[in-house]
Amino acid sequence: MKHFYLTLILLCFSAITLPAQAAMGDMQGKATMGNAKNTGAGQTAKTQIFLGHGKINSLNLEARTANVAMGPVKALGWPSMSMNFVVQDKTLLNGLKTGEIVSFDFAKNTIGGYVITRITPAAP
Repeated sequence: MKHFYLTLILLCFSAITLPAQAAMGDMQGKATMGNAKNTGAGQTAKTQIFLGHGKINSLNLEARTANVAMGPVKALGWPSMSMNFVVQDKTLLNGLKTGEIVSFDFAKNTIGGYVITRITPAAP
């Protein structure tokens, strides 16, 4: 009878802990999915960089933003559009002007928007 109760206790304990461990394992897997940086020990993923090409509609140095009329971005399934971007470093905007054609790199930021990481005048 002792063995029966011991087996029953172990089965109940397993029924409680195994689903919890499985859920935690799944959550850890989701934390490393995607292209965002992961600060876990020894695990990092690279941020995905997208390429854009377009014309500067407006610049706001104080707000560190640029509105760009850009061509389609196939990697994201985006059509041609005008879009406001935050610029990673406002010094990237130095020397640029409204109406200028530019090439730029951008990436998704932590709050779901997109940030320009590199911007240069396009070659003529």
